[in-house]
Amino acid sequence: MMTDETIVAVYDTAAHADAAVRDLQAANVPADAISRQPSTTGTATGSAPPREKGFWSNLFGGEPDHDTSVYDRSVEGGSHVVTVKAPESYVASVTSILERHNPVDIDERATGYGVGTAGATTTTTTREMPGTMAAASTPATALRGGEEKLQLSEEQISVGKRLVNRGTTRIRRFVVETPVEENVALHSERVSVERRPVSGDARVTNADFTDKTIEMTETDEEAVVGKTARVKEEVVVRKDAADRVETVHDTVRREDVEITKDAAVETGTTRATGAVPPVRR
Repeated sequence: MMTDETIVAVYDTAAHADAAVRDLQAANVPADAISRQPSTTGTATGSAPPREKGFWSNLFGGEPDHDTSVYDRSVEGGSHVVTVKAPESYVASVTSILERHNPVDIDERATGYGVGTAGATTTTTTREMPGTMAAASTPATALRGGEEKLQLSEEQISVGKRLVNRGTTRIRRFVVETPVEENVALHSERVSVERRPVSGDARVTNADFTDKTIEMTETDEEAVVGKTARVKEEVVVRKDAADRVETVHDTVRREDVEITKDAAVETGTTRATGAVPPVRR
């Protein structure tokens, strides 16, 4: 026959306790398996509301001890206690739901109250969370106590993109002067004067003795340079875009644990530190 286990969590606010109860009900935990002890702060008389006789004894087994006084003082100080009875196979899921809503750390609370946990049997092999206690209606050997937490970290790779300048292409237009030469035929005309004697006996009259002027013009051709400009070629500058897929190789780290158990001979009551595991009734 499958035995039930009782998981207890203490919350400092009613909102956290209410949220935990709602999530338990949403997870199809029977309503009669959920119990809640409200805060006594703000009551007319300042005393605790009626609670069934032997509540802590029925919950943890045996007579109330130092640990149960922590719960009483927490309730009197305004905290709320939520208890759930569930089969062993559902303890992990119920515990996970209770843990979502910030339960208090019972060991730290006990230290603050100056309350010890002498007489409680504990073990380090546990799945319980901080601030919760799994108990049963077995005798006074119900497991209670603190826990130690070892966090495991893991790296995740995140690949992004950044723009990298791979160089600049600059095109500058400038003028280059190149010497050129070309042959051209030029024509020149010069005036020459030649005096030569005339033979014969030609007669000259008085009318021939008059003034007379003859003019001739000398000419020269010279080279005249003209220039015309035309577009010879074009230089086009553009950027060509291309997409590529690149495989990024790297390593990520994660932490793991190696669990070893040392065999020991149990003699009487064993005391240890650690979280409190579920206890079978």
